[in-house]
Amino acid sequence: MVIKEGDLVITLPKVEKIRAIVDNVVKDQIGIVVSRSSKFDEKTVYGVLLEGEVYYLFEDEVELVEEKC
Repeated sequence: MVIKEGDLVITLPKVEKIRAIVDNVVKDQIGIVVSRSSKFDEKTVYGVLLEGEVYYLFEDEVELVEEKC
């Protein structure tokens, strides 16, 4: 999966288990990638704008919207 800045992404169920953002981010939210950070623990980190807030999520916590359609 190649995700770049400006892409629309949807959050996956895995985000609901992240303690730091519990109740703020839920599965199936659509957001836009505003930054692509370096890799951490072999995974790319993305800055995703969701409802006016930027959340930094790993590549396995989001999926391109275009792939869902």
